Amino acid sequence: MYLFDKSRHGRQNFRAFTSKPSIKWKTDLRTNPIFGAESTATIDKYGNLYFGSHSGNFYSISNIGEIRWTFSTSTKIYSSPLLIEDNIFFSGGDGFFYCLDLLGNLKWKFDLTKASGGMFKKKTLNKLLHLPYTYDFYKKRNIDYKSWSSPNFNNGKLFITGYGKGLYCLNIEGSVLWSFDLGYPRYQLSGVAIDNAGNIYCSSRSGKIYSFEDGGKLRWERTIKKNWENWGNPVVCNLKNQAYFFFSKKEISGLIQATDFLGNLKWTINIGSIRGACSISWDGEFIFCCDLDGFIYKINSSDGQIVKRKKITDAQRGLWITPTIDENSNILLSTKDSQNSGRVILMDDNFEFKWEYYSNKILSIPVLNSSNEIYFGSWDGSYYCIY
Repeated sequence: MYLFDKSRHGRQNFRAFTSKPSIKWKTDLRTNPIFGAESTATIDKYGNLYFGSHSGNFYSISNIGEIRWTFSTSTKIYSSPLLIEDNIFFSGGDGFFYCLDLLGNLKWKFDLTKASGGMFKKKTLNKLLHLPYTYDFYKKRNIDYKSWSSPNFNNGKLFITGYGKGLYCLNIEGSVLWSFDLGYPRYQLSGVAIDNAGNIYCSSRSGKIYSFEDGGKLRWERTIKKNWENWGNPVVCNLKNQAYFFFSKKEISGLIQATDFLGNLKWTINIGSIRGACSISWDGEFIFCCDLDGFIYKINSSDGQIVKRKKITDAQRGLWITPTIDENSNILLSTKDSQNSGRVILMDDNFEFKWEYYSNKILSIPVLNSSNEIYFGSWDGSYYCIY
């Protein structure tokens, strides 16, 4: 599951090794041209991994690094999968929400785009209207992937966002239980977080934040920043009864806003443009996040004050990532240091490095297993296990 819990708290239930890393195995994902896997892997009870790739392929790899199977979609997969019983769920950039069994067979798929409504059913008009929001001036091309988000699950219900109405609640068989129109622009970027009471928190490309009851009733909504982008997934801190929301103005600036569970503003902090979310310390006192300027931040969760920040990389877009926390409160982070170099870094919660592992650029969240090994995808086209 993305960020390891329905609340998206970013804490991993295993400890990272602190000695110099070595490769246990490295698996070529067999794509030409080379693509990287940026989706966060999930692991089943047998140690098999499941994750998506920019190639449009969804993979399962065994715990010894053998490719078990590949499922192909038509375009990039950013979504991190959700494992429920014997089902794997993820969304694709093609706008479909997929359910596979653990052998890679398609059980069902749901078209997130079919409920676009009105003029948005006209594809050409839709593309023209959305050009100000989908054109990437850095890459000089139109980016119109229909879903970026990772599914969440609670009380037998699946939650996913994507192009179309925006927010969908489905049952395990793929039937819609309820939906909510998140408005224009239709290209939603982030998913949902869920608190212990089952309340749902999400944001929209229109610059709003929302909370819903489990059955779909709107609890509250607030406007934060119109025309700012909601890349980071909302995060819930049950220890503090707070929710954190993330918005960016292109690649110029970003903000984090904390509310209580009733939608009352607690604090706002301005940082660089942010693409990931945050992780919460085990005691709930601090959150950790990164920005595209290459900084990692330690922030007091009570008042939003920056306790510490550190420059990790000088590369443009170098920290397109969420840092995560192991059971010993160490920070696990991946970087893009150039177009063909990056690192996995382990540091303590004051940002003192314990080790660095060098590879191609790495934009996936490194995942720990019960044997203290670390899995991640690299843009050399391979998937790694280090120990």
